[in-house]
Amino acid sequence: MDGVRALDVLPLLQERLAVLPGGRDLRGGPVICFPASAKRERAKPEDYRRLLQYLLQIPGNESREHGFTAVLDMRGQGATWAAIKPILKVLQEHFASQVHTACIIKPDNFWQKQRTSLGSQKYKFETNMMSVEALPKIIDTTQLTSDLDGTLHYDHAQWIDMRLALEDFVWQAADLLDRLDDLQEDLSRNDFADDVNGAKHGIDVHNDMKKKIMKAPVEEIDLLGQRLLQRLSGDSNSGYDSGYSGRDSEASSGVSNPDLQASVPQILQHLEAIHTQQQQLLQLWHHKKLKLDQCFQLRLFEQDCDKMLDWICRNRDVFLLNYVEIGRTYKIAKKLQEEHSHFTMSSMNVYVNINHILTVATRLIESNHYASQHVRAVAARLDRTWKEFAAGLDERASVLGLSVLFHHKAEQYVENVPNWSQACENISIPSEIMILESAIHQHQNLYESMCQAYTEVYDSYQSLLNGLDLLVQVCHNFPSPAARNETIKGTAVTEVAANISIDTVDGQNVHSTSKKLLYQLDRLVKICNQPGMDPPRKHQGSTGDGQHFEQATSRQANPAADYSEGASHVLDVIHRILNHHRSLEQKWHVKKIKLHQRLALRLFQEDVKQVLDWLANHGEVFLRKNIGIGRNLQKARVYQKSHEHFQNVAQSAGAYSLGLA
Repeated sequence: MDGVRALDVLPLLQERLAVLPGGRDLRGGPVICFPASAKRERAKPEDYRRLLQYLLQIPGNESREHGFTAVLDMRGQGATWAAIKPILKVLQEHFASQVHTACIIKPDNFWQKQRTSLGSQKYKFETNMMSVEALPKIIDTTQLTSDLDGTLHYDHAQWIDMRLALEDFVWQAADLLDRLDDLQEDLSRNDFADDVNGAKHGIDVHNDMKKKIMKAPVEEIDLLGQRLLQRLSGDSNSGYDSGYSGRDSEASSGVSNPDLQASVPQILQHLEAIHTQQQQLLQLWHHKKLKLDQCFQLRLFEQDCDKMLDWICRNRDVFLLNYVEIGRTYKIAKKLQEEHSHFTMSSMNVYVNINHILTVATRLIESNHYASQHVRAVAARLDRTWKEFAAGLDERASVLGLSVLFHHKAEQYVENVPNWSQACENISIPSEIMILESAIHQHQNLYESMCQAYTEVYDSYQSLLNGLDLLVQVCHNFPSPAARNETIKGTAVTEVAANISIDTVDGQNVHSTSKKLLYQLDRLVKICNQPGMDPPRKHQGSTGDGQHFEQATSRQANPAADYSEGASHVLDVIHRILNHHRSLEQKWHVKKIKLHQRLALRLFQEDVKQVLDWLANHGEVFLRKNIGIGRNLQKARVYQKSHEHFQNVAQSAGAYSLGLA
């Protein structure tokens, strides 16, 4: 509370050097009285200045604008001009603008009047020397106390007690409002923590803040104010009554004092302000508690995302150590596939945690979290990073599956080469036609089984050509291994492609495992080396600076070089199988020629025998039997046609035999 308080000038008030009974002059200006007292001579000007500074601030602004009327009582023993002059001097020097009239009550006896008149002088305010009987011309008797022959009841001790109680209430209420303002300022700070521990500590501090709000003596101040209102209303059993309680009761003395009554709205205003401030604080507390809870949830969410992203980065580095290794044999490829399967299963277990984190993110967004955009961005980054990592795992699983199948088929083919070669050599060349035809059919089936097995491996190679083309495009982004990749494309691929494309016809219609293998290898290299596979950074949230994720250590090996090594191995396998297939085809072809030649010979021999048998059984008989030339033209023409038919049959049989030979 600003200004001078009654407690500060309490000794001066108790000495009744000046009183403010609450009366008003005929203009409406407040009346301040300086009663006749022996203590007046001992009072110092400074005492009057301090006392008047307090009393003149009590009336309301509306009445103070009219100016005070000061009543100086010079009656009684010791009432001289020397005693009054310090009071007038203080009024002149310090409060002249606030005083309108100074009414000096003349002493009763003649000699005292003479001494008084000699000391009068000019002041900035009006001064009137008058008797107490003339005072009602300026102030109505109802506004004067009994010592000035008036009817206004005034109890100075009660007035002091009321002022002390009123100012104590105002001081405590103002102090409480200041404390509540400080609490409001503390609650208004956006002091959101940047980590989980800080957010948890912030919640604990906020809970302590509510205890401070609830411990604030609002009820005590309210009870104090209500009691004060009851005293001002003159009713000790009920609340404040704005009506006038009367002046005849001793208990109601001072209640009719307009200066005291003017404090009623101030008391009510303070009470209302305190309750309003407390309600606003509780609302603000609940609002901030919601924000702090959201901050705690956000920091937990970010912490979980940090852990998951760190895990992905660490395991991505482990994955990148050998992600393009496909194995050189079926056994090694199978082992790599099993190891990758275990690695994938252990990695997929993490997806449960990631899915839970993403579910939490969805709930935070749906609950209108203050950092919804940040939550959405972090969740999207985690989801994208996981999907990129999972896509790499899936691609490697596909690559290893195709590698296992490719090496299995290739090794099966190589294992069957001796059997096929031996089968080609073991097929005999019989003399009987039926057995020859069966051997040729068996020989053809052997060729078809070899071609079918070869086609499966060859189709893998056809896919390899497409994969190598994509591989070269990827490797162009890596200057160091580009030349080696170009050499692979310019020599091994071109040479083997030229040789195989001429020798084999059956492989043109099949899309095999090898094609998928090399295609998946190419996709795997692209996925695992794209910028998105780098660990993402944690963006700054709406309540604090985020921490950044450090990039994991990059692999020393060149992905394109590793991929080219695996592709070169596949080409070597294809080349070896091609050589085997050429050798088998050559053996098979030699045996095929022999079988078909023996069959042609046996068929020719059979046809020649049939022709000779026909000549012996039919030709000679026909010639010996048909020796006539006919006795007439008609008969001769019959013999001629019969002979021409016989001649055509003989020529056809001879031509068939010569054709087989």
